[in-house]
Amino acid sequence: MAASPSSHRPVLPCLAVECRCCASNRTFISAADKKPVADGATGLPSELLDPKAAVRPTPLGWVLVREPASGSTYLLDPQSRRGKIQLPPLTGIDGDVLKYCNCLLSDQPSAPAGCVVLLVELIDRVIWYHHIGTSGWTRHAYDIGTQGDAHYTDEIHIVPIAACHGRFYFNCFKNEISVLEFCPGPVFSSIKLGAADVDWFRGTFHVFLVESEGDLFAVSLKTPMKYQPPEFLDARVYKMDFSRKRWCLVDDLGDDRAFFVAPFYFGASCSAGKHGIQKNCVYFVRYLCDKSCIVCSDGVWQVHSLHDAEAPSSSFLSASWMLPIDPK
Repeated sequence: MAASPSSHRPVLPCLAVECRCCASNRTFISAADKKPVADGATGLPSELLDPKAAVRPTPLGWVLVREPASGSTYLLDPQSRRGKIQLPPLTGIDGDVLKYCNCLLSDQPSAPAGCVVLLVELIDRVIWYHHIGTSGWTRHAYDIGTQGDAHYTDEIHIVPIAACHGRFYFNCFKNEISVLEFCPGPVFSSIKLGAADVDWFRGTFHVFLVESEGDLFAVSLKTPMKYQPPEFLDARVYKMDFSRKRWCLVDDLGDDRAFFVAPFYFGASCSAGKHGIQKNCVYFVRYLCDKSCIVCSDGVWQVHSLHDAEAPSSSFLSASWMLPIDPK
């Protein structure tokens, strides 16, 4: 295991743990050391330490911040290599709702083809989006149908979701995957998929979509109930083959890569060796269940307790990874 980063630089990748129901201090947990980072040693920008600020991480490493008093909204690089990108004030969305949103970027903010900042509400069927360089945010209520049977139906929400090559892919159904594009408004479509030996339709599985080096992956996790031993765990990773339109089971994430998934459908990828974390591994957080970080490699599970990370004294805690952007 690599040594802990210096206190003069951000401890990334790290896990931010906070209470969802009240304002309280955030606790940061080092992914490399799997333990809380001492106060004042995170090296993170002050905005991320303010428990009243609405903070949403993105899989590309940028963090969306809305300051509590002024409403100022911007994208922030936690490593401060590129500072911040000012956005129009994000108004009309309650702070408690914003804390539950998935935040994604269609591309790097400086991409020549432009970048869309997307917020997906997890409770209501609503998305918010902003084309960087234009004025204002747009709220859009969507209706993409229902699912179920004759006895029970439920409205379809956009979860899980990942951005890949400027498109947003979401909702892995057995025979299709949904697509969201902005032209410039939202356009929904789907891709019919061929047969694949996927497992997330059998039993209780959590599925996360992850973009990594231009490829789209699905991480399927079957996690045990509280206090069950690690042998109840199961995980598989699939890669989307767009040429054949099917999911393909893989046993290697790629050279020096690690995936991070967390509650509320956050999924991301980053370099392993550079940041002192295990390569070819899936890191999964069960903070809402038993306060543990689980690392899976080649079918072997390691469970690391996070009980020392006593941020707020509440049973309703949330965790989300904030990742650095790997240099291209």
